[in-house]
Amino acid sequence: MATVAEAIARGLAAAGVERVYGIIGTSIVDFLDALYDHRDRIDFVTTRHEQVAVSAADAEYRVTRRLAAAAVHAGPGFLNTAISLGIAFKDRVPLLLVSGGVRRRLRGLDAWLEVDQASIARPLAKYYGVVESPGEVLDTLAEALRSALSPPMGPAVVEVPEDLWRSNASISEEALKRIPRTPVAGPGLGGHGKTLFSMLMEAKRPVILASGELVYNPWFSQERLLRLAEATGAYIVVSGNGRGACPEDHPRCLGRIGFGGGSLAADRAFESSDMVLVLGHEFDDITTYGYNMLPQGDVVMISQDPSTKARPRYYDLVNASPVRALEELSEMAGGARRLEEWERMVAGFRREWGVMLDEAVRRSTRLANPDRFFRLLNSRMPRGRIVSGGQGTHILYAYNHIRIYRPGGFLAATNLGAMGYALPAVIGSSKALPGDYHLCVAGDGELMMTVQDIETIVREGLDVKIVLVNDDSYKVLYLRQVLQKGGRVYETLLSNPDFSRLAEAFGVRYAKVSRPGDEGGALEVLSSPGPALVEVKVDRDDIPPLNLDYTLRMSM
Repeated sequence: MATVAEAIARGLAAAGVERVYGIIGTSIVDFLDALYDHRDRIDFVTTRHEQVAVSAADAEYRVTRRLAAAAVHAGPGFLNTAISLGIAFKDRVPLLLVSGGVRRRLRGLDAWLEVDQASIARPLAKYYGVVESPGEVLDTLAEALRSALSPPMGPAVVEVPEDLWRSNASISEEALKRIPRTPVAGPGLGGHGKTLFSMLMEAKRPVILASGELVYNPWFSQERLLRLAEATGAYIVVSGNGRGACPEDHPRCLGRIGFGGGSLAADRAFESSDMVLVLGHEFDDITTYGYNMLPQGDVVMISQDPSTKARPRYYDLVNASPVRALEELSEMAGGARRLEEWERMVAGFRREWGVMLDEAVRRSTRLANPDRFFRLLNSRMPRGRIVSGGQGTHILYAYNHIRIYRPGGFLAATNLGAMGYALPAVIGSSKALPGDYHLCVAGDGELMMTVQDIETIVREGLDVKIVLVNDDSYKVLYLRQVLQKGGRVYETLLSNPDFSRLAEAFGVRYAKVSRPGDEGGALEVLSSPGPALVEVKVDRDDIPPLNLDYTLRMSM
């Protein structure tokens, strides 16, 4: 016999959870008391906002392919998790949220802390379960995790009423063994494998699009993907969640496609292709700029995500696990196929994009040149870098110049497009992989949404580097007002604090880049041990290199 709180703690340990992020509250104080006895196996990390807790757990899975959890107070604490549940749900990232709930005898009485948490969360989660009695606690936990780890993966929520935590529950080893730790293995290609491989081999301009459904699977292999690309003569492009599917200095890897950070070379190759094999569900409005950028030939998508059936059908769909499909197709692959005309075309796309980037790096600027800064930073960071990025124009500089070499090496709220993810994500990645290099790239608008959790970084002793691209505005909307609204700039200009004093208040090192030539001191700070904040002051009228034609179409 044990309490419900003890049962969930033991269940988390059985699931391989090493960390729970969150904020204590009266409705979960008994749960934290149980975690106290498991602190040698499960680390509880207190954040300063519940949004940060859930996104930190999200990021931990992305970089390790291991589950993490969050725990929050009922009512207001739970409501603060909504945006992070939405990010994980849209990007198909599994995690567990344990939420307190009002006492059972007070339900439906408009009680203190009471909101309809289940109705709020169900559109944002794979599963929402309420523990109604002590005997069902482990079954509810197992079902939540099974749902989170089943395709399409996503967040799951378990609510425990405040009066239930200390109730006695029966725990058996058999019940603990039924708690899943890893994603559910999906089906293979069946009879489609040879046909798909033949289509790739017959294509003159083949492309493979790797997305998060492939890369976030713990059995994904870069080597298998590269073997398939080399054998078929295909080039690899990736979605935002697929970055790191291939090392971005590999000759077969063209990088990200699509809105909000796509490489022009990757876009051009994708659009010119006569055969695209999509491994995962992200042939969507983001990768295609609102279905405006489409390949010239066949598209075959391999996915188990139901969303693929609801989209405009520019593709044939095979209901299979992308990672299982890759395993089967790579077994058929051997040698290296040369498609000389295709290689010449792609080389031209790369030159065109390279010229744009080089010109941006060399140009004169009134304030700091962000293209120059991020190119220099890319050359100084170790190869195993993990980068978390926010949403906004500033992140395009990081997309354009910072190379990613490992699966899960770039973290962003790609499919929801939410600000406020970058700093929470770097907390999760640095807690999970403390020996690696962790960089957070945020704009001033984004950083101020979660800035309080720099205190968490300092308290936890995390070696995190924050690059703040400061243009004193909500720049994406400012530029739209300038370019599309006739210069009617309204409520997009900001007044920011003195970030040097803010860094001093938190106790982190600080440097500022205000003009070209200032980069040396900032790069030194970013190369030194310990948390640091580097402010890069840029002109709000500066536009980074991008596929402007399709970006403008996306906004129409």
